[in-house]
Formats: sequence, structure tokens, C-alpha cells
Amino acid sequence: MNEQHESVRDLISGYLDGELGPDDRAKVERHLAEDPAFREEFEKMKRLISAASRVRFEFPPEEVWDTFLEGVYNRIERRTGWLVFIIGAIALAGYGVFVFIRDPWGPALIKLLIAAPVVGLVILFVSVLRQRLIAAKTDRYSKEVHR
Repeated sequence: MNEQHESVRDLISGYLDGELGPDDRAKVERHLAEDPAFREEFEKMKRLISAASRVRFEFPPEEVWDTFLEGVYNRIERRTGWLVFIIGAIALAGYGVFVFIRDPWGPALIKLLIAAPVVGLVILFVSVLRQRLIAAKTDRYSKEVHR
């Protein structure tokens, strides 16, 4: 009986869509009359199909898609540009530090006096950047403003 129940259960969707032949249709109706659990499952499926048929999707106008895609492309291009810029700046700064340390153009004290303000600026930059990133995560209004 369990295999028969499963085979008839597979026919519910076709029955509700009116796609079954007379033999299968009679099999489903006979099973509906005999099995209350099957009838309950059938009613649930019927309500589900009814609810799904009432749902209507409206696609936005073409202008919305154009501005959406334009925004996506702009964000991708800008992120890629910033990534390339940052990698290049880090490589250039690394090379500059290497040359600064390696070349014997002046005494160590002069090099230290030149490096101190640069290191100070880097520390300030990292501090401000860290503060901005923390503020962006906790700012209630940043998600409402479109930039």
C-alpha cells in the first residue's frame, strides 16, 4: 500500500493542473475517497498552488536596470582602481624604504631625522583610517544616505 500511496502522491500536481489522463485521474480520486491523510495532503497542495497563482511579479522599468548596472560597474571599476593604486603605492613605498636604508648617502642620524616625521604621518593615517572604519560600522545614518 505504501508504494501505491507514493505513486498516487506523485500524481497530485498533475491532477491539480488538469494534466492527467482518465485512468490516473480516477486513481487519484479513488485514493482521495479512501485515505484521509492523503486527502489532507491534497488540500495542502491545493492551497499552496492557489496561493502561488495569486502572486504577481512586476519587473522594474528599463531605466531602473540601466542605473543599477551602471552603479554596479562604477563600484567594480572604482574598487579595482583603488586596489591597483594601493598595491602600487605600497610597492613604491617599500622600494623607497629599501633605497633609503640601503644607500649610503648620509649619516644614520640624518636618515633617522627624515624618517621620524614620515613614520608619524603613517601612524596618524592608520589611526584616522581605523577610526573612520569603526564609525562607518556603527553609524545609524550611513545606510540611509546614498553616495
